[in-house]
Formats: sequence, structure tokens, C-alpha cells
Amino acid sequence: MLAAVLLAAAIALIVHGVRSRRSIAARIARAVRGDSLSRPRASIGWAAGIGGMYGATSLVALALIGRIDAVAVLPPELHGAFGILPLGGAALRETALAIGGGFMLGAGLLAVSLWRRWRVIGPTYRSPAIARTRRETGAAFVLAATAGIAEELFFRLTVPLLAAIVTGSAALGCVTGWMLFTLAHLYQGRGGMIAVSLVGAGLGWLYLSTGLLWAAMLLHAVVDVNALIVRPWLERRFGRASER
Repeated sequence: MLAAVLLAAAIALIVHGVRSRRSIAARIARAVRGDSLSRPRASIGWAAGIGGMYGATSLVALALIGRIDAVAVLPPELHGAFGILPLGGAALRETALAIGGGFMLGAGLLAVSLWRRWRVIGPTYRSPAIARTRRETGAAFVLAATAGIAEELFFRLTVPLLAAIVTGSAALGCVTGWMLFTLAHLYQGRGGMIAVSLVGAGLGWLYLSTGLLWAAMLLHAVVDVNALIVRPWLERRFGRASER
């Protein structure tokens, strides 16, 4: 019963943010920023908002159902979802190398595309938190790290676990978390949501195949660092702005 109530509250939290276009995270961010026009302060505000809306609520929900241990160990309710079983040590190393190589290859291709003036294909959404100065880079990094930790707690662990407890299905639990993760990024537009849904599916697979929530958190943070810091730097360094 408690799990069902908490799941309904989690769903309501996301739906309210989408319908009102001002989520609790946005309200916290506004309160932290105040009347300041500082971009770093705005990013720190968003970090506080995301940490509160997703991270704090997740820890409270897990504590209420007595499952704080799930932060460190893949819950049995989610084990084997979609037939995905944890990888062995060698496979984990190969996966880590493949992911790292993919990011490096992507960065290299973007740099060459910008330099050669080739068309760059990707989501058109541009976060207002992208780093343009060294000071903004630090705040953007804090935002990326907070989002990686808090959002994975909420969308990859807490919501799937609650849904799995309520429905008895690990797969349905994971799908519920994935759907809410995608819906929460509605503000990024159609292209952004497609990208987010693919990233969410990849993060879900990584969590289920490793049993390590911190691995999904780390990859999520790296994705956000790429969007907020690395890509903007490459665009300044190799794009048209470098010629001005």
C-alpha cells in the first residue's frame, strides 16, 4: 500500500511539473537564484532544485519502505528485467572502454565537422546552463554531477522499484521509470526527447547489466558534462566563433 502511494506521488510530481511548466526543481532554482542575473548562480540553483526534487525525495521514499540498501545493491525486484543479467568482470571492462571510446570518437567527429563546416546532426535544444567561461564551467560541472546522481536515484532506482513492487513486474517497473524520465524532459522538444529516451534506455541497460547504480550515475554525469561543457568548448574552439 505504501509503495503504491509513493509511486502515485512520484508520477504526480512529474506530471505536475509538465502541466504547470514550473516543476518543484524550477521553484527551488528560482529561490536560490533570487534576483541575481549570475549564470553560475542560476546553474547552482538548478543543481539544488534537481537534488531536492529527485535526490531527496528518492532517499525519503526508499527509507519509508525500508530499502535504502537498494542504493548499493541491485534490488531483487529488478533483477533479470527483460532477461538482462549482470555482466562479468571482463565484459564490464570492455563495456567501459567502449563507452569511453565512443565519447572520444564523438568529440573528435564533432571537432572535425565544425572545422570543416559540415552539417552537425543532433538535438537542437540548447541548455541555458552551458558553460561559456571558467567560472560557469565549475557551476555547470556541479549541475551535471548533481543531475547524474539525483536523476538516476529517482528514475533508475526509486520509481522502477516502487512500480515493480506494486505490479510484480521488473520490466514494467523499468519501463515506468524510463517513461517518466522521458516525460520530465518534454521541455527539450521532440528531438531532445528522442535523444533523452535513447539515453535513458542505455542508462537502464547499464544499471541492469552491471547492478551498479553508481555506474549509471557516472555515465549520466558524463553525458551532461559533454552537453554543458565539452560540446560548447568544441564549438567555440573549432566553430565560427573561433574566427571572430
